[in-house]
Amino acid sequence: MFTNLGCKLNQAELEDLARRFSGSGHQVVGSIEEAELHVVNTCTVTHGAARDSRKTARRGGRLNPALRTVLTGCYVESDPIEAAALAGVDLIVPNRDKENLLERVHSAFPELRPTQDRPVRLDVPYVPLEFGNSRALVKIEDGCNMQCSFCIIPSTRGPQRSREPRDVVRDVERLVAAGFPEIVITGVQISSYQSDGLGLFELTSRLLEETDVERLRLTSIAPWQFDSRLLDLLPGRRLCRHFHLSLQSGCDQTLRRMRRPYSSEQFASLTRRIRQAAPDTAITTDVIVGFPGETVAEFEASLAFVESQGFARVHAFPYSERPGTAAAALAGKIAPPETRSRMQRMLAIAGRSEAEFAAGQIGRTVSVLWEARRDRVWRGTSDNYLRVSTTSDSDLERTLAPAYLTSVDGAIVSAGPAAPVLQEA
Repeated sequence: MFTNLGCKLNQAELEDLARRFSGSGHQVVGSIEEAELHVVNTCTVTHGAARDSRKTARRGGRLNPALRTVLTGCYVESDPIEAAALAGVDLIVPNRDKENLLERVHSAFPELRPTQDRPVRLDVPYVPLEFGNSRALVKIEDGCNMQCSFCIIPSTRGPQRSREPRDVVRDVERLVAAGFPEIVITGVQISSYQSDGLGLFELTSRLLEETDVERLRLTSIAPWQFDSRLLDLLPGRRLCRHFHLSLQSGCDQTLRRMRRPYSSEQFASLTRRIRQAAPDTAITTDVIVGFPGETVAEFEASLAFVESQGFARVHAFPYSERPGTAAAALAGKIAPPETRSRMQRMLAIAGRSEAEFAAGQIGRTVSVLWEARRDRVWRGTSDNYLRVSTTSDSDLERTLAPAYLTSVDGAIVSAGPAAPVLQEA
């Protein structure tokens, strides 16, 4: 069994591990009770993520005393001694050795080797662990060279490094052949991708030209690294009209303390440029609330800026002090009750922004990937990141189809059975 905590990069890595285990003859199961081995890909980006990693690690042994538990991921990098000492943990594998985790498991636990050893097959079909049966993730780079004052990732994942383009193309081709309509490109900061003279734009172009992927989605892009040529790839709708640009704060003074290399106006100029070139593109973001030294006036400036941007989705979270980061030494820590109060206000703005973006799409036709259903109600995701529902007796799973948007309830958009005319949004 495999359990993921944290980001889409962690998800991509765990899905790759699942494919390697499956390709070597192991059977991937869905519950701890029936598992012999539990691989946990941990996270430590916040103290809450580290706490959840510890909780998940211990839980397996309580539910299944015979279970072997293996920890890998960023929590193992930041606190290796603590991770190894957790009750029920049998093996820890650092990030730098994650690709050899299968071999490490076979070496540590010979009794878990498949009856018949065989070379690992990477072309085996597999079920993605996070996105169900419709979307799959491909990692293109790892690590980060930035020194944002709040972030522990450079110390847990090391310097930025990129995969070779041919390996990325190969992975996408395999997943397309396995029947996945949408491939999600992920990494720590995919806009830093550089390999064989290719950047993110060139790699994305190559994937669209050389593979039959029906829909390609990009994850987090650093605002200062956004390549406007990506906008030229949107009209065919194979590249999703969705860009995640991490803001972190809408206040310039806070951004400087965060060591973020842009201003709020530079960020706003980028979102204007995107919307002028491709209206109705979903722009999503991350925002930290309660950063050290954030005055009331600075928070109000950040709140007003977020409200002005019309984000399709905002991931807001309270500042979490991480040992060893520059921000941990900053003065002006915000009291927890004040941080919670600010979070409530930011979350209210985030919810309203998402609902308003969804409402603005009513009457349009969008491309929807239908993913799962409950009774007769299907749920799916549009190319511009809307959560869409429709009622149908047909089997729509893994189906990409135009859907005419008729109404909205909060952030969930309802679609009619067919689209009369495909409108270019």
